[in-house]
Amino acid sequence: MKNWKKASVGALCAALLLAGCGERGAGGDTAQPEETGGVKLEELSPDALRAMNDPRTLLERHGTVTVELRGSDGEGNETYTARVQYSGGAGSDLLMNSHYRYTENSGVGEDELWGDGNGGLYASRMASDSRAFLNIYPAGEYERYILEMLPQCPAPGENEETIDERSEQDGALLLTVTTHYPDSDDYYYTTRYCVDPATGELLTMTVTDYSKFDDGTVSELGTTLYAWSYDEPYKDERRLLNEVIFATDSTEDVCELTYFYPAPGAEKGWDVGEDGWSVSQCRVARGTYVTFCCSTGCTLYADKGLTQPIDDTQGVDTSGGNAAVYIVPDTPQG
Repeated sequence: MKNWKKASVGALCAALLLAGCGERGAGGDTAQPEETGGVKLEELSPDALRAMNDPRTLLERHGTVTVELRGSDGEGNETYTARVQYSGGAGSDLLMNSHYRYTENSGVGEDELWGDGNGGLYASRMASDSRAFLNIYPAGEYERYILEMLPQCPAPGENEETIDERSEQDGALLLTVTTHYPDSDDYYYTTRYCVDPATGELLTMTVTDYSKFDDGTVSELGTTLYAWSYDEPYKDERRLLNEVIFATDSTEDVCELTYFYPAPGAEKGWDVGEDGWSVSQCRVARGTYVTFCCSTGCTLYADKGLTQPIDDTQGVDTSGGNAAVYIVPDTPQG
């Protein structure tokens, strides 16, 4: 987040624009796909940018996508910086690694947050936390959850978008858009896109939030700056999943976690799985906060008879040597 009148943040914005809009080749060689066809200034729109810069679409053209972020508050004080990188194929082959650094000006104070997604699992940990968090996803749902975490063009939903300006700068295309909330006249935000005309891909994006008071005055709440780069080597700043998931035979500080999903066809009365359950196992570091994510919602149980519900705000108890959890989707699968 940022105040445009603050010199320090203005310098940052200028640096981002020079790196992203004026010197597009300075960050290293990137493959520029011919089949994108580019984009013309008069064709530039939020919907077009969302389509061309959807994370899955970008991965069809690039081996990796890297996004650097910087946030500041309404006074121009830096609140956080971050690096998010993603790569890989479809489904559980999608890789994601992130590292956020928060300053004393942020809501959480000075802290760090790491994230690591791979193979249907996503782990995260704050430096201030005594344990890591592990999300486990049903087959076919991991990719959707990870894609939703990635930096991308804001989706307006039911909100109203207005194009304020289309222009060119140093060979790049600029689009400024204001988004208003229909149920809140006193809050809105502007998005300034900087786009490579040859590909339609984002170079930078600036999102600024505003609050409007009854007397008509407007106050900046903060700004987030994003800068994209493509085809950099994939780099795990911290391989958090390696710290959480144990693939060795060591039993030291390990919890053997067994989890059960209803086997496909069980809802039809078919004799499938292990008494109607699909069984999976993993070995996690003891004390890891484990939860299961399901798009339809689900209830967790500690027993096969489904008489001992698990408080999902507390997660699965992995403090011992073994743990079992039965996952019952709110909507039957299949």
